[in-house]
Amino acid sequence: MPPAVFNVDHMAFPTRDLAATDDFYSRVLKARLVHAESGYSPAWKSDYLRITFALPDGTQISFFDWPADQGPYANEPELPDDVFHIGLRCAAARDVIAWQNHLFSQKVVYHNEDDGTARRLYFRDPNGIRFEIFAAETPQSRDNGEVDARAVYDEWRSIRV
Repeated sequence: MPPAVFNVDHMAFPTRDLAATDDFYSRVLKARLVHAESGYSPAWKSDYLRITFALPDGTQISFFDWPADQGPYANEPELPDDVFHIGLRCAAARDVIAWQNHLFSQKVVYHNEDDGTARRLYFRDPNGIRFEIFAAETPQSRDNGEVDARAVYDEWRSIRV
């Protein structure tokens, strides 16, 4: 069976300069801050902040900030796989399994995460770009409103300064 069709759902990258990132996406690209969340990641063993901007066409791009981020991004073995990636969304969990089988048959190295509610595959292209394939019937909603997102963002910045 051929792999399932997918859509680009989101892009996610690390940031080391939140203020510059916010300024560039808000002012320069005219993107809207639509989501911010902070919390503790057991996988990273660290607190984190994720901010998400909606580009004018609706495409969402997220940026992660976390205290443990110290090293270079490219080929950094300690960089969590779910930070720097392009997210590809399939319609159903069986589609993710079909992609896993396809990646295996093509001898593509991948790792999967399954938290009991969602299965995700992470792999890299030959250039080192990470991809995530996951299942969701609808695009992930990352819009808790700019006022709420700014409140989470401002609280994170006040702690990190």
